[in-house]
Amino acid sequence: MHTIESRKTQKEVKKVSDNPLLNLNPDDLAGMSLQNLKSLEQIFCKGLQGKTALVTGGSTGLGFNVANRLCEAGASVVIAARNEKRGANAVKLLKDKGYTVSFVRTDVRNVSDCYAAVDYAVKTYGKLDIAVAVAAGWDNYAFLDVPEEVYDRIMDVDCKGAYFTAQAAARHMVANKIKGKIVLISSAAHLGEGPSHLGFNSYYQAAKAGVVAMTKGIAGELKQYGIDVNCVAPGGMLSHGVFVEGTQAAALYGSEYVKILQEHGSDSPLAMNPDQVALVVYALCTDMSQFMCGETVDVNGGAMMNLQEKPFSFTVEGCIPGPKSTDKAAE
Repeated sequence: MHTIESRKTQKEVKKVSDNPLLNLNPDDLAGMSLQNLKSLEQIFCKGLQGKTALVTGGSTGLGFNVANRLCEAGASVVIAARNEKRGANAVKLLKDKGYTVSFVRTDVRNVSDCYAAVDYAVKTYGKLDIAVAVAAGWDNYAFLDVPEEVYDRIMDVDCKGAYFTAQAAARHMVANKIKGKIVLISSAAHLGEGPSHLGFNSYYQAAKAGVVAMTKGIAGELKQYGIDVNCVAPGGMLSHGVFVEGTQAAALYGSEYVKILQEHGSDSPLAMNPDQVALVVYALCTDMSQFMCGETVDVNGGAMMNLQEKPFSFTVEGCIPGPKSTDKAAE
């Protein structure tokens, strides 16, 4: 019995001594961490050469700007959207810059279209490495007035569309052992943000909160395959949707609704160029996200913060002067 215990102990000691971490000098770690690193240029500027990306909702707004950045980094990009005219215009703009890009008509409310878009990307460029589910819709209705068809449209586009775009992309990646990137797009609405002094966002908040939740669930399952799944939650952006969504609500609620929008529409920060958000989405498509799993990055300009608007300070030159300074100036 003593012999058996001794042999067991000897094996355990050998196992511990064979652990390479125990033979490291902590002072050497800094130097070792610099070995075999990709340069920032490789990661952020040229890291997508040879990659294929699919961007739903890529004909306008955030999706178009994401497609542009992915192309700039060397990826071949498929823009998937419903409107063929806007899709053709997006492709022309990017091809004029010398990029490799194409368009496939896609309505993400239909699961078959999500799969067809992935199939098109694979057929056209041979594989799929990146999927960004940007396609979304919104509208403005008070909770008590939301029609079923509006609720269904937002849920189908924003939540269901993202889910099955990710599923279609992931099936290809898993089957072909591609350690890809999937980026879903939520909104500041998942935090409760909505039109100031109105609300009018309950169903959209539900859809975008669902995207955040599914990101964690999907990421947890796909991590084992080396697929990184993360999410970006933008705030307001000056894009095509600002001009076409919510018009029915404006007609329904009349001048008082319009007045509130005019008075408080600027209360929340607005990205004047969707590229401000697209840069973060792009980063999650690179090796920058290789140690991120199921995370949601809020890019909303501080929409949920109490933002100070004036430089109040009594001690720093250039700020609003204190009472004593004001009194002295009056003398």
